Amino acid sequence: MRKGDAQEIRRLNRRAILGHLRRGPLTRADLSRLTGLAKSAVSRLVEELLQEGLLEEGAATSPPLGRPGTLLHLRPRARFALGAELGVEGTVLLALDWRGEVLWAREWRHPPEAGPKERLARLLEEALPQAKNALGLGFTLPGVVVEGRLLLAPNLGWQELDLNPLLGDFPLPVLAENDAKASALSEVFFHGEANLAYLVLSTGLGVGVVAEGRLLRGANGAAGEVGHWLGEEAKPCACGRRGCLETALGLGTLLEHHRALGGKAKDLEELMAQAAGGSPEAQKAMDHLGEALGRFLANLAVAYDPARVVVGGKAAELFPLLEGSLRRALEAHAFLPAHRVLPVQPSAYGHLAPAVGGASLFLARFFELGGLWAEGPRRNGGRYEEVAFGDGRGIGA
Repeated sequence: MRKGDAQEIRRLNRRAILGHLRRGPLTRADLSRLTGLAKSAVSRLVEELLQEGLLEEGAATSPPLGRPGTLLHLRPRARFALGAELGVEGTVLLALDWRGEVLWAREWRHPPEAGPKERLARLLEEALPQAKNALGLGFTLPGVVVEGRLLLAPNLGWQELDLNPLLGDFPLPVLAENDAKASALSEVFFHGEANLAYLVLSTGLGVGVVAEGRLLRGANGAAGEVGHWLGEEAKPCACGRRGCLETALGLGTLLEHHRALGGKAKDLEELMAQAAGGSPEAQKAMDHLGEALGRFLANLAVAYDPARVVVGGKAAELFPLLEGSLRRALEAHAFLPAHRVLPVQPSAYGHLAPAVGGASLFLARFFELGGLWAEGPRRNGGRYEEVAFGDGRGIGA
């Protein structure tokens, strides 16, 4: 056997062990049974992982049959990655550990005229003190991103931007991705789903779509830019066209509608508080948006037929106020009976979800490599969606 073959087998076996332990604590005997590896091989690999600080031992078990065993856990905070969202109104930076726990998060706003160089310089300033031991920094943008190039981000006013020259001063690996696509990858990595639509709704509207286990990108990276589907309204869009769907569904339009009804909320936080407090104008505005989203999801279900829809971005925090009218509209306009009961849920990470998606790009890669991050630095590259979904044997397969 060639040395490379032995290393690949070791990586795959470590990956299998870590993948099973991601689902919960197991004994060495459990791992041997689940992986099909000999108990001696499991013991050897587990000892490696313990020595590297990736696992920890917990309570002893006393099964009715067989020998007692010791439960093994993924060690909390053993590895982490940084994630960021460069949004329209501000930036989010956080650290995410390999079990999906947000260790810390910080946010800041920026002047509307701030360009990419200024925004990334501030991100570097904030990330630099936290970069030690991080696997990498993944950041997301509300636009079309293809292999280190931002082709178009209408709501930022950026286009045809090569990001790589702006990232040279970062002291750790950096990846850029579309916010909805990164969020969809994160959802698959942490929860698993072969057919998923991840809706990011804030200033704009985008969807990350996973179909039959593959992330949809399209020929030019624009798959999922549903906010720029043309609708019936003629309002001007930031992309330069008129009638784009996000001019009707964006959260800025929610505030406009609320004020047209006589409401006085200054921002979304105040509008949420008023709706929760029973304000008729605020509740009507929420119902109006919920109904429009329900109709939109009925169309989305026909286009992509997901098994589940996750709502992220700022809309995740509005979801309890939108859910009733959204579900009524979805049920009324669904094409198939199954679409009437399509599961729709807010992201557990709320508005932090796009930044969590950025960090997940590196965490998924770490698991794919079986935790052999330092041993194969050239292998740490590659297409991370292949890592998130696996290759028929991997953690997302």
